[in-house]
Amino acid sequence: MLPENAITAERRRRLVALCAAITRDRAAADDLAQETLLEAWRNGHKVHDPDGLDRWLAAIARNVCRRWARRRGVDAAGLARLQAEPTVGQAERSDVVELLDELPPETRDALVLRHVHGASRAEIGARLGISDDAVSMRLTRGKQALRRLLEPDGWIETRVWCVDCGAHRLVMRRTRGEISFRCPSCHPREHERSVDLNLANPFYARLVGDLTRPAAILRRIGEWSSRYFDASARHVECTRCGNPARLDVHHTDHGPGLASSCAACGEQAWTSAAALALARPEVQTLRRERPRLRLLPMREVDVGIPALVVRYEYLSGAAGVDVLLARDTLQVISAHAA
Repeated sequence: MLPENAITAERRRRLVALCAAITRDRAAADDLAQETLLEAWRNGHKVHDPDGLDRWLAAIARNVCRRWARRRGVDAAGLARLQAEPTVGQAERSDVVELLDELPPETRDALVLRHVHGASRAEIGARLGISDDAVSMRLTRGKQALRRLLEPDGWIETRVWCVDCGAHRLVMRRTRGEISFRCPSCHPREHERSVDLNLANPFYARLVGDLTRPAAILRRIGEWSSRYFDASARHVECTRCGNPARLDVHHTDHGPGLASSCAACGEQAWTSAAALALARPEVQTLRRERPRLRLLPMREVDVGIPALVVRYEYLSGAAGVDVLLARDTLQVISAHAA
């Protein structure tokens, strides 16, 4: 029988990556992975060796993808390629399908033409309208970039701009145990992470699920964090055990923030005042207009009570949003463009 809780978020993510690698159609990969899982559940009685589960799922996925290919009239050569795809356990290799989107478009196009469609250098040059030397340079640079992206446990550059300085893109590292983001300029040392999600916590593993795009991961974390860290609450639900966790203002070297601490299991969660301000709709609207924002030094003011002004603005300083927080509770008092 199919073991209970056998289909983890990580296993599903690998299935999506496997289907994407087989079909070369990332838009269809989610549906194909879901179809694979449904077929697996229907045939769960056929599982006699739990250690072979990944190979069994991969075989189902290949069959599902073959049916998908036939429905779309893929040629015999294309169908033959499906016989030699990696297993789910090896699917980290197919993460290149996701990582290609992190490369410059001109580099990505050259790599896809060469290594997916099997085009010659001359054909690539004719297709892209560039010289043979330019083709060679793009392929070489593309391979070097992919090698950096695929470095085990290494940091990869994303397309997401740092909202502290606005001058550099965030780098991300994802392992089986955690997802971390940092700005190589604002936080040059590896242990200085602006976002660090412990995937050993089942709640965080479910929160991220099978998301692979850095922007989508950060958006999901931000949306949850803005709901969870409600400064008007004294207690929140512990993310690990579900018991009430006390919510207090904490001060660190990087400024004030809100921290939840669970007396039952010891789990802690933290967010900064800057992150609370960033989650405001007014700041998010500004960010959608221009993704390169910068955070100004926090200012203390008196508005009848001690307060903090958190300002995000365009790099040019032409426009920005001031978020006013009560200093002692970090409750948002107001937010307005200025």
